[in-house]
Amino acid sequence: MASKRRADRDGAAMRQRLLDAAVECLIELGVAGTTTLAVQRRAGTSRGALLHHFPTHADLLAASVAELVKRNEQAVTASRAGHAGPRDPLRMAVNALAFAGRQPSYLAELELWAVSRTDRPLKQALIAPERAAKREIDRVSADLFAKWADSAAYDDAVALTQHFVRGLAISENLRSSAARRERLISAWTDAMRPMLEASAGRKVRQA
Repeated sequence: MASKRRADRDGAAMRQRLLDAAVECLIELGVAGTTTLAVQRRAGTSRGALLHHFPTHADLLAASVAELVKRNEQAVTASRAGHAGPRDPLRMAVNALAFAGRQPSYLAELELWAVSRTDRPLKQALIAPERAAKREIDRVSADLFAKWADSAAYDDAVALTQHFVRGLAISENLRSSAARRERLISAWTDAMRPMLEASAGRKVRQA
């Protein structure tokens, strides 16, 4: 029994080691550079160990999504903790998501989405992890926008904010401007505020 528990711990540790290596490769080298050989070398392990935990390259990349999402959530937490500007809760919420959208882990996840457009095995492998990732994103958003949870516009406002952050992240990959970013964040915050407040308390809950 003790040997089985030790083997389970060792197996979990090896899996985490491989995932950490994969995430580091995705961030530093992109999807194209995150080969099984590159991950194996970075993790300092054998090919057999890698294949035991992740039989295919797509399985390895898909499993990395949860680790990327964890880092994205850590960025949101860091943004909220380090906020030194006006204590406008709506602006702080949008700022936190936009800050996370500038992190390498967020961009790496978006790159996986883009590559899966023409990589069918990867696309299929990503479906389940991205569903789980959406639940985590929704949980984080529910905390950020808790003040407006009863607004009839809550679901649309949160979904549009997530799309806004993705678009901003992609566009800033080619053209980064702090002034432009702040202007767009302010504009989106101002646009969504009346939408949320006008329908406050009118949300119809599903049975």
